[in-house]
Amino acid sequence: MKFEYLVTILTPTYNREKYLTRVYSSLCKQSSKNFQWIIIDDGSDDNTESMVKSFENCGFPIEFYRKDNGGKHTALNFSHPYIKGELVLILDSDDYLLPDAIETVETDWTKYRENKSIAILSYWKQVDDGSHLSANAPCDDYIDDDIHYRVNRKINGDRCEVIRSDVFIKNPFPVFDNEKFMSEGWLWTRAAYNYKTVYRNKGIYMCKYLEGGLSMSGRALRLRCPYGMMENCLVYMHPEVCFQIRFKESLLFWVYAKAAQLRFKEVLTKCGVTKEILISYPFGIALWSYWKNKYMG
Repeated sequence: MKFEYLVTILTPTYNREKYLTRVYSSLCKQSSKNFQWIIIDDGSDDNTESMVKSFENCGFPIEFYRKDNGGKHTALNFSHPYIKGELVLILDSDDYLLPDAIETVETDWTKYRENKSIAILSYWKQVDDGSHLSANAPCDDYIDDDIHYRVNRKINGDRCEVIRSDVFIKNPFPVFDNEKFMSEGWLWTRAAYNYKTVYRNKGIYMCKYLEGGLSMSGRALRLRCPYGMMENCLVYMHPEVCFQIRFKESLLFWVYAKAAQLRFKEVLTKCGVTKEILISYPFGIALWSYWKNKYMG
């Protein structure tokens, strides 16, 4: 497949009109313009569209598409037909890129493009004080998959992942009626079934967590989207995931199953009868009772 650009930058947005100028400014400052920028407006009722139309040509194409509100994951799925880059970088409308971001990806990808076992380049997300949200990798250009490196070692913290577009498109986020949240981490764990990641100890992405953004929404949001969260739990039910994590996700599966009002047999049908599911049952029910009173009372 022939690509027109190295990177497609995807920005799903919802009522973030006043922040898009910062995103645009950071893209205009890129030392490499080998990218397209796609904005997916997820049903905003502010002036997002007119704001985007006011952006002048800065050496890269800007494409704007609007859809009914369905959540970030549905906006990412919606972008698939419009992707013209070899790689995909998800840039939230709250955040922005450092000036050498695309140039860094361009340089790094030349080393790994022909290695089909590698699908993702992963960089630090930084904050204003210069710190980053995830731990240092054991070395720069460290190669592993997300299951063995991050999940099993319990290494938390958001990173900026740049993924092969064909892998991104082949793994659309599950969508459920009346649910507007699906964890982005589902994709990175799913990709780890078949592909490795290159972890760089370098930041290319500046992160802003704004009030009202998904990162601030917490457990109440997740409990309102139980089917999506059950799918997120199931992605960890993989033989390469350590037992401790599988047990934790089984426990959470019961919580979300109760939120979805599924019966015991329905749960077993959906996820299968495993020792983790059976052992975690009483603990999951107890946690559900606690969370229900605290977050949904």
